Amino acid sequence: MAKARYTSKQRDKVIGRAMAAVEKRIAGSDTFTVTGQTFALNVGGFCNRFIRQVFETALGLPEQSWTFRGATAKETLRQLAAAGYEVHMDDLQAGDILGHTAGKFGHIALYVGDYYGDGRLLVAENTSWTGGFPEKPGTKITRLQTFLARGNRWRAYRLFPTE
Repeated sequence: MAKARYTSKQRDKVIGRAMAAVEKRIAGSDTFTVTGQTFALNVGGFCNRFIRQVFETALGLPEQSWTFRGATAKETLRQLAAAGYEVHMDDLQAGDILGHTAGKFGHIALYVGDYYGDGRLLVAENTSWTGGFPEKPGTKITRLQTFLARGNRWRAYRLFPTE
């Protein structure tokens, strides 16, 4: 069982902030500005920035102050692993951070679970990949099964209490 860094109430805020960004993108917005930080929604390749901004804005942290911020997804994921937050992929719960360290930069996303209550297990992410919804690169939701099928050695990290 992973140790909790944040509360379940904070988890709900983090998931809500990620999905607010996704929904702004779906509505056609290029950017989403909240608490002074601007999310680039229509440009892929900002996965690490997206996760950092989601946590910082949802938790009321100053820009560039999230404990696990890194220059790349690889660096952020290594910090999460070194701090002991890795959990087994078979035990996912909403709010878990998913990622891999393959390639030059790696990739990082937020598992939001059955956010809409319709049985779809979803991941909120910012990616250059052309799939998910919307299909074009940028901030989007992707079905968990599709996300995991993209390959690599996915790992999960939990910063919230186990449900």
